[in-house]
Amino acid sequence: MKAVLIGSDCRLGLELAASLQGRDLPFVSISSKDPVLEGSRLLEHAFAVHGATQVVNLMSREWFAGADPALAKRSLLLVKNLSNACRARNAALIHVSDDSIFAGRRSGAYREKDTPDRRDEHALRVVHAENHVLKRTPRHIVLRCGPLIASQGDNLFTRVMRQLERGEPFDCSDEKICPTPAVDLARVIVAIILQLACGAQPWGVYHYCSSDAASLYNFAEAVTALASQYGRIRREAVQLRDVPGQERHVILNCHQLLGAFGIKQRAWRAALPSVVSEYCR
Repeated sequence: MKAVLIGSDCRLGLELAASLQGRDLPFVSISSKDPVLEGSRLLEHAFAVHGATQVVNLMSREWFAGADPALAKRSLLLVKNLSNACRARNAALIHVSDDSIFAGRRSGAYREKDTPDRRDEHALRVVHAENHVLKRTPRHIVLRCGPLIASQGDNLFTRVMRQLERGEPFDCSDEKICPTPAVDLARVIVAIILQLACGAQPWGVYHYCSSDAASLYNFAEAVTALASQYGRIRREAVQLRDVPGQERHVILNCHQLLGAFGIKQRAWRAALPSVVSEYCR
């Protein structure tokens, strides 16, 4: 087996590469700037040269997260190119998506079979990319995840940390989220790669997020408590303001992933000290 990582220069790509290296698993990294991403024939040739059996698309999630319409358009093109190339090479495509397709107005956790109910432009693009993978790539895994946290890059943790460091009042909604460490999601993807290499064929959509849902206020409190130990912020100067009335509670039901792959959820609080420590260094 050999995995090909698309978007190896994004934070999740770096974490996944480190996890694969730690297990001595063969893989090839393709960065977001590699011209091979611009055409399905180019990708097909690259997959043939490298003997790719699994392809992990980390880049589309990264490009969709921003507000740049050009990046969103490029992300959709990348999905189409990867689908064509994987189908031609009979390689499995693991497409990393997110929970932004859900409006968060239901009481329970969202299952994979639930219809996406968010209608903004970003969500529609994410759904379109997922549907293309599901319809055009016979061997596929669509992995939706909660908001990522990591010490670098643009993610939930770094956005909260930068605002706390500015010392401005921080309005925190009471919407429920499941922060998901990038290193933990990398663990999940490695487990999927290993089982696909052993002949498992559980194609479809799966959810993964941390096991402990929290409000943004709770998350900011935890970040403040840890970061103040490094002197990056003064705990007494932090002004967290709880803003009630938010109705978006997005929690993903991860039972299907557990049943198909035996992958258990982990708590984000256990990984947060390492994230804060690396950021503060």
